[in-house]
Amino acid sequence: MAKKAVFNDIEAALKQKRFQPIYFFFGREDFLIEELVRIIKAEAFHSAEDSNLNFTLLYGEEQTLGDVVSVASEYPMFSERRLVVVKSFDKLKKDRSREKQKAQTALFTEYLKNPLPSTILVLTTGKLDKATLSKEPFPLLQSFSYEFDQIQDAGRFAEERAKRYGWTLSPQAIKILVTFAGNSARELDAEIQKLSLFADGKSGEKILTDAEVLQTVGLSREYNVFELDKAIVAGDLRMASGIALMILEHEGEKTGLFAILNYLIMFFTRLWKLKMPAVQRMTHADIAKELGMYGSQAYFLKDYLSYTGRFSVLQIENALIALHEADLALKGILPIQDEKLLILSLMRKILT
Repeated sequence: MAKKAVFNDIEAALKQKRFQPIYFFFGREDFLIEELVRIIKAEAFHSAEDSNLNFTLLYGEEQTLGDVVSVASEYPMFSERRLVVVKSFDKLKKDRSREKQKAQTALFTEYLKNPLPSTILVLTTGKLDKATLSKEPFPLLQSFSYEFDQIQDAGRFAEERAKRYGWTLSPQAIKILVTFAGNSARELDAEIQKLSLFADGKSGEKILTDAEVLQTVGLSREYNVFELDKAIVAGDLRMASGIALMILEHEGEKTGLFAILNYLIMFFTRLWKLKMPAVQRMTHADIAKELGMYGSQAYFLKDYLSYTGRFSVLQIENALIALHEADLALKGILPIQDEKLLILSLMRKILT
């Protein structure tokens, strides 16, 4: 079974020049895989000349298993080591002859047992299902495998990435950033890079605020999902409808509607969970985990706890039904009306 990859642990080993002869990186988070390949390349060579002479990038669609072994078995030129990276390793060409396929698998098996000490062989691919992982050559790679699932704690990831760029994110900034970028490592890193460039030269403490996040991701303070949830909690139908319409105008009707639905489904699902007796008996730390609020997001648990008194279980369930119906309409499963009429109808169903 593949090890669940811990990015920071692998990175720390690479920075200490503790290289493995073979890595098999796979999974949904291709951004983290690409980043580790960049780090390996940076740490493996003393100079750009070394890298130019001893780095080889292969694409699985163009290579057989035998080709990979052949390239990995070459010695470095005027350097301590070589780096061979194979992208889309799951798409390797297969020889038409079954005998040749068996011979190449045997050759690969032998290489895995006795890899060339001067070669770092990195095999990468995207997410693989169990059926694929059970087929050759993947079982042979079990002890070299690291799986990169989608990040679970987007808030903590955002905090760590901000620190890499020399910044600290305020709790509210993390909340907005995670809601906007989701739990995609690539999207979060891109937004944090933009933030750090935007705030470059800022005097005083190097803290990125919610206002700066709103500005860089292209939202206005008045017309975003956070102001919308405040209006809904306040029971202000007119304000909630106005903010929702402005989000649609600012973001585009379909994009804005998707953003509103995704956020409010999460919002009311959390409120629904907080009404469950089993959850109410938990500690605040366990409640935060149950709601999927990790790291700095847990700071906002107090807001949700205060919101639960504003809604009955029936109101929350009716809101979730209305949101589900709107989602089906937007996806074309139910008849759709004009997006603006749909959002106005949704606000009315939630608040009346």
